[in-house]
Amino acid sequence: MAQTTHNDQTIIRYLLNELPDAEQVSFEDEYLEDEALFEQVRAVEEELIEDYVKGALSPNERRLFERHYLASEQRRARIQTARQLLHLFSANSSADRWTADRFFSLSSWLSTLRRQRLAFGFGVAAACLLLIGSGLGIELLRLRERLVVGREERASLERRAEESERLLDDKNEQLARERRENNDLREKLGSVKSPASPLPETAPPPPADDQIAYLVLSPGIRDINKTDKADVSADTRVLELRIILERQEKPSSFRAVVKTIEGNSEIWKGEGIKLRKSRSAHYLVIDVPADRFREAKAQDFVLSVAAPSAGRNGYEEIESYYFQVITK
Repeated sequence: MAQTTHNDQTIIRYLLNELPDAEQVSFEDEYLEDEALFEQVRAVEEELIEDYVKGALSPNERRLFERHYLASEQRRARIQTARQLLHLFSANSSADRWTADRFFSLSSWLSTLRRQRLAFGFGVAAACLLLIGSGLGIELLRLRERLVVGREERASLERRAEESERLLDDKNEQLARERRENNDLREKLGSVKSPASPLPETAPPPPADDQIAYLVLSPGIRDINKTDKADVSADTRVLELRIILERQEKPSSFRAVVKTIEGNSEIWKGEGIKLRKSRSAHYLVIDVPADRFREAKAQDFVLSVAAPSAGRNGYEEIESYYFQVITK
């Protein structure tokens, strides 16, 4: 099979999800079938992780890295391991720090280990080999599996998006029906009202449509060009966030936390959120005061949804949703 080569910058753009959708899919096809390209992506990915841990990425690269690459819990664990290893070596001599600079490549680390085995000691070498060797091996296997099923996951997200749109259409239709019923009632009351027998004042009308903004969220999307967005006007009082759950085990209540991406500042938290059901899905409706987004003075946010843990002593995060709020 003919092998295709790519420059490192193209691979970095793929890892940071900067490629257009068509190029992203084409690159994944080559990545799965071309062993040389697979090894090249591994090497560039290790260098990217090393530069991130050392703070050598540009501000834009670091922002894209944190928004896209760190969306995976396994990748976050890998970054944490890399930080711990870098800290371990930085506490030793300059020779150890030289070794740490090459530690992120497994092949370079093995050769360095053979040259420095007396300095590190067999105990530390064995522990590091077990930690890094097993961790990277498992991560690579999982990465290949995720790439194989990537298209199925995209198809699932599309089905969920269609279901969300259907639910939103149903809600809009219900609101329109209620408005028509209210208008008919006001007309009937007006037709029977007379000066001799004035009718009591009716209840105030429901809030105007522009006082509530709606947003259906898709999980795990961190591409700035694909992030779900909501426009919040000066009259908007509530932003209603709606998400669909596909977990097999569905507890009856959840906790939700909204934070800013920049600064990781919490702007709202709610507990005891009840699970709702439709004919074909389970979903949550989360109402967040619009003033919280105005006061945050930011437009990039993350919604974390957690369910009660197995021990009932706290909550366990089950999904995160990234979105933008444009205030006017």
